[in-house]
Amino acid sequence: MLQPPLKEELTRILEEHSLGEELKKEINQEAQAAIQFHLDHKENYERVGNSRIAGYPDLPPSIEWPCNSNGEYYTFIAQINLSELPFSPFEGLSHQGILYFFLGLDEPAYDIDHKVFYYNGDSSALKKTLPPNGKVEVCAENRDFTSYAISFQPILTLPSEGELGDILLDQYEELYELLYEHSDTVWGQHQSFAGNTRRDAYLRRNGLEGLLFNWHKSESQIHQEAEQAMHRGSTEYAEQLRSEVLPQLQEYQANRKKHDQASENWHVLLSVSSLNEVGMCWWDAGYLEFFIDQRDLKNLDFTRTYVNLATS
Repeated sequence: MLQPPLKEELTRILEEHSLGEELKKEINQEAQAAIQFHLDHKENYERVGNSRIAGYPDLPPSIEWPCNSNGEYYTFIAQINLSELPFSPFEGLSHQGILYFFLGLDEPAYDIDHKVFYYNGDSSALKKTLPPNGKVEVCAENRDFTSYAISFQPILTLPSEGELGDILLDQYEELYELLYEHSDTVWGQHQSFAGNTRRDAYLRRNGLEGLLFNWHKSESQIHQEAEQAMHRGSTEYAEQLRSEVLPQLQEYQANRKKHDQASENWHVLLSVSSLNEVGMCWWDAGYLEFFIDQRDLKNLDFTRTYVNLATS
């Protein structure tokens, strides 16, 4: 549900464009609220626990700066103080506490290694935390970021998938640019050019990893690919197709409606673009997107989040 200021903003925007009543009605039904962050100033660390991008987090003793299995420490991407948001865009998102986002190796560009933590304890326990001593950062040569304090502004968005976006892009490009493809958001939309990333997240987090690049195929296609793999001498891959991918595909197709509905529960928790001022460039000027299942968010469970890098 849109907050009154955003409802008024949407009414104003629609009145400025010559739209048919049916199209106006559809936009009103589909419009959602998101919160966009803006770079305020280079972080000086005079405040503790404020929202920021890059630099050093303010961690409590209960949260350690994470490292990967090779002993390299993750890159700190952001801390979001939820009390600084103008409103909670989702009823499962608390109005209090801090979300911390850390990133591991961003290759490949899907299901990227990362950590998300939530803290809602005593703010006096927070302390500016430096990376672990004696360890190196993941991808250190590409992550010399400049930290910025950030502020927030509510915005209007429309869902990334669906025919509505195609209609607006084709006939009302200015309106499309106002309502679609926003980044640098808390609870915003994903970049649609990257495909259905919500489905990718759902498949990877629900034991259907074999379908990430195969969900749209037929059983006969999988059998054919398995035969071709055998002829190439790729017996292990052929066995994977037959013993893992094929059973998953059969179950997925038999319960397609259930799976499609469940994948729609996944939503962007945080998106970060290639911010020049910060020194961030995600592959080819892409977008870093942290996803979460809304059911997990209601339970404040951040152990199953998913990260994708949307890039051309």
